[in-house]
Amino acid sequence: MKTMLCIHLIPIITEKIMGLEITSGMLAEFKGSEPEAYETYKKIFQNINVVLAANNLEPHNEPEEMENEALQFGGFPYSFLHHLRRFLAHVWENEGDENWKPKPFSPNEDPGVDSILEDHYSYMESHLLTHSDAEGFYLPVKMPEVLFDIEEARVPGAMIGSSYSLLEELKGLTKHLGIELDDNNDIMNIQQLNEIIQKNGDFWIEILVCASLIDAAKFSINNHTAILFN
Repeated sequence: MKTMLCIHLIPIITEKIMGLEITSGMLAEFKGSEPEAYETYKKIFQNINVVLAANNLEPHNEPEEMENEALQFGGFPYSFLHHLRRFLAHVWENEGDENWKPKPFSPNEDPGVDSILEDHYSYMESHLLTHSDAEGFYLPVKMPEVLFDIEEARVPGAMIGSSYSLLEELKGLTKHLGIELDDNNDIMNIQQLNEIIQKNGDFWIEILVCASLIDAAKFSINNHTAILFN
């Protein structure tokens, strides 16, 4: 199983507190090794396809065999997602101001109750924002809006996002976080980012989560596998 290695702080966080895990390619990982989990997720993907069909979208065929190992990383607190979501909301709130630069938030502020973030939650336009903190899926499927499960086809987390849309939203944050991407969306300044994270520098949590999700979205798109929050 492939683990996230470019952001070195993740194993340190995992030792301190178990939290959100992000995986992709788990159906193939479970096949032959964990038959009960395999059958559970196979049923979930069947329900996902019912939701896709109800929204006039083609089915997603989750691979049951892969050349690459499945991706799994995380273990950071669920609240870390709120830090990145708050950052996204403030970037979008100021996107018309060319002179705007993000300023570090007070560590005493709860990112989940930020008023600007709450406004953007209500718009339900973002694939990063409109998603469960602790469970749910992103599919390598282009869709304009986040989908919701239906009574006859329940899906953990209830909301289904697009890996493509997620990646585009994350790329819109990179210049504000100092994350440098090449044409393949690979991070070019990993060492610099690791130093910021390890020293708890400005926006270190946002950098950690953004880099992790970029890696997951790329893996999902390249391998045609769903991203799972768990």
